[in-house]
Amino acid sequence: MRRLFPDEYTFYPSSWFIPAQLDAFIKYCNKCEKSEDSSTSHHNSNWYIVKPNDGAQGTGIYLIQKPEQIRKPEACQLIQEYIADPYLLNDNLKFDFRIYAVIKSINPLSIYVAREGMARFCTEQYTTPTSSNFDNLYAHLTNYSLNKENNAYIHSLSLRDQIKGSKRLLSTVFHQMETRGVKKQQLWHNIKIIIVKTVIAMLPEIILNYEHYFYDTMGLQCFQIIGFDILITKNLIPILLEVNSSPSLTIEHDILYSFDDNKENIEPIRVRSIVDEVIKIPLVRDTILLVLNLIDDVYSTQPLVNLRRSSNSCFRKAMDDMSELGAKRRCHLTEIFPCRYGHSSGHLLFLDKAVYLFMQFVNLKQTTVMTISGARIFLKKCSLLDVITVEEMEIKFVEIYKYFTINEYIPYVSGLSFHGYLDLLYHIAQLKFPFSSYLSEQMQHLLAYCDSSLRSNGVRSARLRRVQINHENCRNVEIYLLPSRIHTKRSSRPQARLKPTESMKLQPRYGRSLPRTLNKMIPKEASINFFVNQNTRKKNELILPRIQQPFRF
Repeated sequence: MRRLFPDEYTFYPSSWFIPAQLDAFIKYCNKCEKSEDSSTSHHNSNWYIVKPNDGAQGTGIYLIQKPEQIRKPEACQLIQEYIADPYLLNDNLKFDFRIYAVIKSINPLSIYVAREGMARFCTEQYTTPTSSNFDNLYAHLTNYSLNKENNAYIHSLSLRDQIKGSKRLLSTVFHQMETRGVKKQQLWHNIKIIIVKTVIAMLPEIILNYEHYFYDTMGLQCFQIIGFDILITKNLIPILLEVNSSPSLTIEHDILYSFDDNKENIEPIRVRSIVDEVIKIPLVRDTILLVLNLIDDVYSTQPLVNLRRSSNSCFRKAMDDMSELGAKRRCHLTEIFPCRYGHSSGHLLFLDKAVYLFMQFVNLKQTTVMTISGARIFLKKCSLLDVITVEEMEIKFVEIYKYFTINEYIPYVSGLSFHGYLDLLYHIAQLKFPFSSYLSEQMQHLLAYCDSSLRSNGVRSARLRRVQINHENCRNVEIYLLPSRIHTKRSSRPQARLKPTESMKLQPRYGRSLPRTLNKMIPKEASINFFVNQNTRKKNELILPRIQQPFRF
């Protein structure tokens, strides 16, 4: 995405995947050594952090200053530019934020962010890395699994303790920053923009894997809770360090306890973490309510009269618990896309067109990679043989495959992932439209040309575009990234002739003929049932477990 939108994706440090990008990393290091002006970097030093591909929870991470210091150059690992100017509070401890986001669905696309997050602190005071202190990871890494082994780690037994603890609430740190003159609202706004742009960049892989694993099922099948690790620089610029596809949702931690006065026989015991409770219990609870489409009912000010009329006593008790919850609490999740930041980030939904093109030439029921035979068909169907010959494409295909996998190419077996195919598209776009100033413009022209070529060859697939529905009299927008999966029932012609005109107006058009934008001019009652899965269980048949009272403080 940085190649397409260099001005939009500046919120993460330069990164290299080793060994594929080892040469590029060496060239970058040599350039930094020769350059006297370091203004293009996030910091004023040339330190890098190495993260092994098979590591987790901070294990195996170390700092380097030169490429020669890489311990295993042949092993798969990520090298990232080290941010050496973090924002520090009065305790002079480096910290970062763990922000939680929820992708409710991609059909329609819906992204939420949790109001409360976590701040993770190092256990030793921060100093700029040098050759004498770069191995002191307690001062440079905020990972909980690493710092909890240090005797200086402070476990919080109460919310008052967490004010100075090694793990604090996001709201607590925001307040501490506000007392130092930081504008919290602007900082939080910038963090949410980072989350939206990052999820948009992840959508191609999400779409392809969704189609691969749920190709024969209709309706919503999954959701995801994602953790974003964000560091704040001394200039109050949020920097994305890492995205966790499966963040820890445990609310317990180990502490050492002595069973005698002589402090012998010290053993770890498992206790509940007050900070984790406040953050993760509402997160999981509201995520479940969100995917069940109950969150508006629970946090509504109006009583759930109709739902309480159920004869099931457990169901009525669950509704009572949720009504009490809605009266005392506000929702822990806030939608940030498309409703909140769709107008400022919607133009970044760009690569989905490349995904739809990729899907035309890949059998997603069996694989998520494009073979060289699929690439040949792609050139022919999209009328690109006058731009690049089959032989030239095959040479470039093998070159890209080796770059991404570091493996020898095996004919008719090896294939390009979507990102490899994207590199091939970049190459073709630059050849066909050399007079365009930016790569994004070249790609737009190429994707439009390929779409037109496929349609001229008779392809009328709903996979060729997304569907956007603009609701009248409100700001809500629905973006369907997989329009072919919109569950609608197509009536036969004789049945359609017998239907009254008024009832036919209320029926949604068949999914494969939906236009790019639909301005819905139908009654509110009908809009509620628009694109509803007919197999969905009715509300009065839903049985919920009793929801425990949230943590009180």
